[in-house]
Amino acid sequence: MQSSIFLTRMIGLGAVLATVPLSVHAQNTGGDDWNHFGLNFRSGFNIKAKFSEPSSGVALPPGPGAGGALNHQYNDGFVNVDSSGNRGGQTWNWGYKNASQVVDSDGGNYVQFHATGAEGGNSGNMTDDPNLGFDFNYVRDLVHASWGQFGIKIAFGYTHVQINDNDPISGGAETITDDYALNGVVPPQAPYTGSFKGPGPVLSSEPFSRSTSMSSGGVITGNHDVDAALYDLRLGPSFNIPLFKRFSLQAGGGLALGLVDSDFTFVESSGSTATAGGNTHTGFLPGAYAEVGFAYQVCKSVSVFTGGQYEYLGNFRQTAEGRTAELNFGATLFYELGLQWNF
Repeated sequence: MQSSIFLTRMIGLGAVLATVPLSVHAQNTGGDDWNHFGLNFRSGFNIKAKFSEPSSGVALPPGPGAGGALNHQYNDGFVNVDSSGNRGGQTWNWGYKNASQVVDSDGGNYVQFHATGAEGGNSGNMTDDPNLGFDFNYVRDLVHASWGQFGIKIAFGYTHVQINDNDPISGGAETITDDYALNGVVPPQAPYTGSFKGPGPVLSSEPFSRSTSMSSGGVITGNHDVDAALYDLRLGPSFNIPLFKRFSLQAGGGLALGLVDSDFTFVESSGSTATAGGNTHTGFLPGAYAEVGFAYQVCKSVSVFTGGQYEYLGNFRQTAEGRTAELNFGATLFYELGLQWNF
């Protein structure tokens, strides 16, 4: 990737320096050129990256209304299907760990069970503007009129994208509390573990209520890095409208197709646990573009061009060992500076 950065900088510098000697030989030109080849230095902005951590912890058990003939696993017990198939909406295949889980209420005694599922953490949107690159393009005129020229443009661009995130990522945890009716049964002393075959004291096989609470999870520190190459191919109509002597307005738009070749690596730690990994992924992104700029004709065959471009390509996502890097190309802006050869 370092060699490509050096190349783009040399192209941009060459485009600027070339305008000095060419401007000395400026002369009046005609409108008989139907082919236009361009080479531009390109600087991209507003490309964003977001990094995500995997979810962990136990899967949350089925809640009220899911059915009585289901297994329910909790951090502090279980309520599972027994050999009778939970006949009558009750099961003897249940167990709990702590006496505090039994609640006395005016509506009857019940047992509370708890389960926690950890949600994966997400970083904020990260950018590392500008993202350097270059652009080759060719326009073939189809119409020459008094107002200007109309043609078809095909362009190929390259942009290097490298975004690094060293900020800690915080996860979240969801804890559910399920209540099971004892229906007048006196629960055995905790801790208690029932069996599939039974028999034994029975408990309702489905919770009659559920409550949920959220808490902050652990903090993950380390480094997340995405190093990508964006190759984009663009095709669409192009307009060249003379404004006054030697200056013209150029505009166009159309279809865009992006190819992203990305390396994603991470090194992170959570408490005493350290993890590292990464992978390479390539994907296509269809989209569209629109552009506008100005050209100054320094001699019959050469013009200097500067302009801006908007490109929409959507999101590119890759996953390595449960970690996700997402690049957002949904509102990419480019500044371009270069030369055009007319023939």
